[in-house]
Amino acid sequence: MNHLKKIIFLFLVCSCLSFKGTHKFYLSVTDAAYVEKSSSVQIITRLFVDDFQKLLQTRYDKNVQLLRGQDLAKNNAYIQQYFNKKLKINIQNKDLKLNFIGKRYEDDLIICYFEIEGVKNFSSVEITNLLLTDLFEEQKNLVHFEKGGETESLMLVKEKPTGTIEFN
Repeated sequence: MNHLKKIIFLFLVCSCLSFKGTHKFYLSVTDAAYVEKSSSVQIITRLFVDDFQKLLQTRYDKNVQLLRGQDLAKNNAYIQQYFNKKLKINIQNKDLKLNFIGKRYEDDLIICYFEIEGVKNFSSVEITNLLLTDLFEEQKNLVHFEKGGETESLMLVKEKPTGTIEFN
């Protein structure tokens, strides 16, 4: 019996060691805020730069290099084009156009800035976020939306990419 316990123990140890690789976590975080004074929605999205670069290489151009890229205008055009297809903000039954403001890098993240102008006061917003879901099945997209001091959040995934937030 003692021999059987040793065999089972060794089997469990070997099994655990064979799973030493970590599973990568796929997450984007988008912070949006309605700025009544300027009638705009300001949006900041954080993505892992390696994942986003891989997506741009797969979808647009295999030579895209975000961190060392010399062709900034082309990279920015790809970013604008991709976000306009995959991140939708709908207010009063109207999809609003994201205007790409710029980007910066922080550690292993790319942080993209957008603005939607001409937004009148509203009580609800519908958000569709499919960022990176065309490349990563496990992708999760967390969205925080702030309006008038009230912040609501959505966790959007490929199977449920759209959610609605109601404000008081």
